[in-house]
Amino acid sequence: MSAEPAAHAADAADAAVEEERHATNLELFLDLVFVFAVTQITGLVAHDLTPAGVGRGALIAGLAWWLWSQYTWAGAALDLQRHASTRLLVLVTVPPTLLMAIAIPTAYGDGGPWFGAAYLTVQWLVLAMQGAEAVRHAERRGAFVAYASMASLAPAAVLIGGLLDGDARTIAYAIAVALNVGAAFRGAGGEWALNPGHFAERHALFVIIALGEALVAIGATATELGLDRSTVLGAGVAVIGACVLWWTYFAYIPEVTEHALCDARGGRRGVLARDLMTLGHFPIVAGIIAYAVVAKHVVRHPTATPTVADRWLLAGAVALILGAYLHIQWRTVRGLAPERLVAIAVVALGCAFGGGIPGAYLGATAVVVGIAHGISRRRYQRREPAHVSHAG
Repeated sequence: MSAEPAAHAADAADAAVEEERHATNLELFLDLVFVFAVTQITGLVAHDLTPAGVGRGALIAGLAWWLWSQYTWAGAALDLQRHASTRLLVLVTVPPTLLMAIAIPTAYGDGGPWFGAAYLTVQWLVLAMQGAEAVRHAERRGAFVAYASMASLAPAAVLIGGLLDGDARTIAYAIAVALNVGAAFRGAGGEWALNPGHFAERHALFVIIALGEALVAIGATATELGLDRSTVLGAGVAVIGACVLWWTYFAYIPEVTEHALCDARGGRRGVLARDLMTLGHFPIVAGIIAYAVVAKHVVRHPTATPTVADRWLLAGAVALILGAYLHIQWRTVRGLAPERLVAIAVVALGCAFGGGIPGAYLGATAVVVGIAHGISRRRYQRREPAHVSHAG
């Protein structure tokens, strides 16, 4: 191929990446499996609120998140629904992905081999699908090879971990998470085919999935208990907290991240996508899952003395979510909203030294986070000072 036709082909590929594109029905169908996975992770964390138990749940959440991210990066490079071959391959991955989700509660027990085998099958298939597109473009080939050479080892570590026992399994899962993150740093600096609008929308949809799990946890617990005055009060406070979390994200975070990706070019876009979305959104999702666990307990025991575990899990949820917003803000415009830092500190101090009832904790936390976000939102609307005009 001569230089001129090759240049035209590259321009056409870039135009296809930049064109407006939204999540497809196939991607939304796949997301339903991850809806169930989030429910399973919430149950796994709620079952053991010791630091070790929460840590084990976080590892499983990290592995599931990376699997979803692998699909999303593949979908950012090509329309998974447009061609029959990719439609078929995605549908083929749905059963093992569901098997992985089913095995989550027993991932540290008898279900470990099933979890590992399903995880390996899906991630290698999606890597192959993504690689088939990347290797056809010389400018993208190097970045994908750098990423996949390490990322392909992670599912093998998960499978090996599933065959081990005790702490050895936990260590193997941690190694898999580290390999995934290391692969992202190894490959993100190269050229990646990435549609900014589609990529931002997909991550916003996963935040909706996590918030939906919080609502399901609240509603299912209230249904199980039956409606009375205390249950309605606990559920009402918990839902208000979920609404505040929705507001803090959807007020402008999707817009900010999409604009940042649109403005970036070349290797910088891949780095931003890694930092703002793949790595930057995981704490948001993890924080919402932690909130769902606390909300479930508040609905069940709205007037009981709050446990230390619930109090610190609530403080951790706020720190993860608002900390992620601070990271996004700093990464895009090198600014930090001080009210978010204050909100994290206030909630942490309240959970450390406060007393009272769980509903009051949750309500007070919603008020503190809501006030902090209101200040950030007002600054964002006024576009001043300049260093927070885009990230609020």
